[in-house]
Amino acid sequence: MRLSLFKQAIGTLFGHKMRSFLTMFGISWGIFSIVLMISVGEGFIVGQKESAADLGTDIIIIWGGKTSMQSDAGQMGREIDLVYSDCQAIREKATLTKSISAELMRWDVTVRSRLNAGAFDIRGIEPNYQYMRKVIAGQGRVLNNRDEEQRRQVAIIGSEVNDQLFNGDNSVGQDIRIGDYTFTIVGILPYKEMNSNYSGQDHSAIFIPYQTMRKLFPQRSAAAGKEAINNMIAIPYRHDDWEIAEEEIRRILGDKKRFHPDDHDALSIWNTGKGLEFTVRLFRTTQVFMGAVGIVTVLLGALGITNIMLVTVRERTNEIGLRKALGARPKDIMFQFISEAVTLTFVAGGIGLALIAALAWGVNSLPMPAMFGGLIISPAVAWGVILALCLAGIFSGVYPAFIAARMDPIEALRWEAG
Repeated sequence: MRLSLFKQAIGTLFGHKMRSFLTMFGISWGIFSIVLMISVGEGFIVGQKESAADLGTDIIIIWGGKTSMQSDAGQMGREIDLVYSDCQAIREKATLTKSISAELMRWDVTVRSRLNAGAFDIRGIEPNYQYMRKVIAGQGRVLNNRDEEQRRQVAIIGSEVNDQLFNGDNSVGQDIRIGDYTFTIVGILPYKEMNSNYSGQDHSAIFIPYQTMRKLFPQRSAAAGKEAINNMIAIPYRHDDWEIAEEEIRRILGDKKRFHPDDHDALSIWNTGKGLEFTVRLFRTTQVFMGAVGIVTVLLGALGITNIMLVTVRERTNEIGLRKALGARPKDIMFQFISEAVTLTFVAGGIGLALIAALAWGVNSLPMPAMFGGLIISPAVAWGVILALCLAGIFSGVYPAFIAARMDPIEALRWEAG
């Protein structure tokens, strides 16, 4: 029974090729555009997340600022410089921060190897910094606690640094001169594309233990009169705690450095979780908008199928009358025409899905540009499309089926005979 209905629906399609093609095109194009827009948006979201992960996932980067609020403890307009004890205070008191590291930088130190020389970004970091900032050695190893505790003169270098100083050869175990001091290379970072950074790309930087940097290349804070740091990197325990973790850091440093915790100018904070959330929300909004446009197109295509089915009902009036005269029930007639409408809808939708799947396969087989993860068709989208097709098919077939089911068999036979 069901197979014969499917054959009859296909026969109707081929019996009116041009009419069927023009009507089904709306469904096919609607499905194609819905999935295309959503998959493009998903590709950008995945690409943004992957690119952001190269900087660090949900990290909080903290710099000193200038107070803009008067408080009982301090005046407005004071410079807030960061020192290492600030990092220690957060490490000891913060309950929402999983890990924190000080960062000390120099850009004015010449680096030399036996082959070449150059000026690079020198960063003094604590070992946990590498986990937070996704600093991973492609060759050799990363810095460890022994390097930090013993103030070893060891370094990991970026791939670009290695290209310039050693012509791209494996330089692990080789020595370089940073200023007046000799350092041994223990690791080389692979190249990675970063869509954002705050002091340059990692592949063009040199990382050394923080305590070594503090000892050999110290900086002093004019405001605090102590050894200063450039910034701190922190990460919350949970990925969705970044906002309240930031507020806690402001409270801890506000008490220590005498500024109001609501004075957001006292500390300059880059919360990467907040930035990524905004980007994802932007693409999600675009997906919803474009998906809505595609749904409207599908509904218009469903209206076209409704028109086809109404014409079909008129053309098959004699058949309907004959079937009812032979005992066919109204629900049998309704089921027949709804089945035909659903078949037409699924054939059209299947063509649209096949086209977008072929396009996604072709695009994803090519090298992807930075910050784009390809055309990603998620299971949720696939199931959503199937649901949309079911609803469109039922919607387009109900009214014509109802008209057919209500026909009087005698009138139907007389109309055709006349």
